[in-house]
Amino acid sequence: MFEEKITHYDPSASDEFIPLPKGNYKARIHAFDFKKTWTNNDNQVADIYEATYKLDPSVSEMTLRDENGKEFDGNQFASREVRSKGLFLWKSPGKGDSFVTNPAGNKRIFIFLKSVGYPLNKKEVENEKGVKVNVVEIPEVIDESQFMGAPVLIEVMHEEYKGKYYAKEHKISKWEDAPEVEVNEDDDVPF
Repeated sequence: MFEEKITHYDPSASDEFIPLPKGNYKARIHAFDFKKTWTNNDNQVADIYEATYKLDPSVSEMTLRDENGKEFDGNQFASREVRSKGLFLWKSPGKGDSFVTNPAGNKRIFIFLKSVGYPLNKKEVENEKGVKVNVVEIPEVIDESQFMGAPVLIEVMHEEYKGKYYAKEHKISKWEDAPEVEVNEDDDVPF
């Protein structure tokens, strides 16, 4: 006689993914990746980057609530990673380039770089209307090694993708009173 093998499903053993509740969190820069170069309908060209933040362990001391008021122990979110919305670095055309500039579009990448303490220079230039204005120079090649592990404050919102909700950073600012990170000499990176 044939013996049928069986397995089982135990719903109590399931670890349901819970998105990080919306709110403000302390975090550190964990990664900064180039995604692609994109040209919009106005013939402006941007390199798109995405930052990944690792939540500060202090989140474990928090009680978090979702939009329905359901409470969560912060422990389950300690050291979770959160990705940013796209960070667009709009390029300026050089000799022979046929695309046009979009300096106002660099606001979000400027806020990001300022928040992580990236060195930026100010300069006076003549704009398209012939008026002299003070601008902040943003290099088109960003050296992410200058801000890996940098402390930041992030505002997290939710975005839907294929019917599921995920936490995304929508706003970033500098974490002014961040504690120094202890560096273990055996580690490659300090976070």
